[in-house]
Amino acid sequence: MNNDEQELSRRIIAALGKHQRTKLADKNRLIFSVIVGFAITAFLGFYAWESQPRVRITNLNVYHNVRRSSGQNMRIVIDFKTAHLKNRHCTAITYFYHQNGQKVRSTIRGYQTRDNQLSTSATFRPTYQYSVYTNFNLYIPNRYFNRGNYKGKVRTYCGSDFLGNTKNFQFRVN
Repeated sequence: MNNDEQELSRRIIAALGKHQRTKLADKNRLIFSVIVGFAITAFLGFYAWESQPRVRITNLNVYHNVRRSSGQNMRIVIDFKTAHLKNRHCTAITYFYHQNGQKVRSTIRGYQTRDNQLSTSATFRPTYQYSVYTNFNLYIPNRYFNRGNYKGKVRTYCGSDFLGNTKNFQFRVN
């Protein structure tokens, strides 16, 4: 190999070495890293949220003076979706309040909370990882209300954990 070939070979190797060095502050590389980092963070955040047990109440309707064996009743109908609650015992509960926000008190067995607030409830147990409930009914006899304006709040629990959203409604008893 002559000197010209050696010099040419040395220059080619030096040029290749320059092109193979990474530039940490390369604008394109930084933009790409930020985009990839954001995508990974968004995916992990979605995955963490998606795998959480939850109940989402999607619809609520209230019907008055519904006839049942116990006389005239209020029927609260809710639609909801569950996720990651397969075979867990859950409860939908309606709490009742006066128009001013104070709890309606009750000593009626089966229609009260531990702190004696008027309520009604029904249990459910999702049989699938993702379940959809439509026309899920909660009943309470009309006779447990005096005349006046009231508010109701529907919530869902699995065990002692509140899972999901709350749906509020207002009604009047004549």
